[in-house]
Amino acid sequence: MKRKSILVLLMIFVIGIVGCGNNAKKSNDIDVDALQKKLMEADTTLPSMKQISSKDKEGELKFTALSDIDYSLVDSYAYAYAKDGTAEEIAVIVLKDEADAAELMESLHKHLENRKGTMQAYAPEQVSMVENAVVTYHGACVTLIVSNKCGVVQQAFDAYFK
Repeated sequence: MKRKSILVLLMIFVIGIVGCGNNAKKSNDIDVDALQKKLMEADTTLPSMKQISSKDKEGELKFTALSDIDYSLVDSYAYAYAKDGTAEEIAVIVLKDEADAAELMESLHKHLENRKGTMQAYAPEQVSMVENAVVTYHGACVTLIVSNKCGVVQQAFDAYFK
């Protein structure tokens, strides 16, 4: 009888631990448009931004302005860039598999190098903003932040996953 009681208590304990699993957002739970909106609201100094996303008619083609990874790896994305040609950009990309995050981040760093070259030629005062850009991820969700307030925007990104 005592062994059965211990076994039952052990089973209840194990079920309790399993039931208290990770509540982190899964990639299919991430609303890229809502997350991008939160990130853009975090930096009140952003200029007027042009927005494109995977929902657009030519979403796949437009994605090539941001990254050169195989689009079949992408689940969804939202990308905003300054209408006036300044350096500000905020992108949220959700991948189908988080194992591809490193490849995407490398591609985004190449994008930043290209942007830096453009800014050096046309708007040298914007170069430091590109140099201080943030590329980070949480699971299958990768973000690119080019802003005067990258830290604040990154905090909003991190808070989304808590």
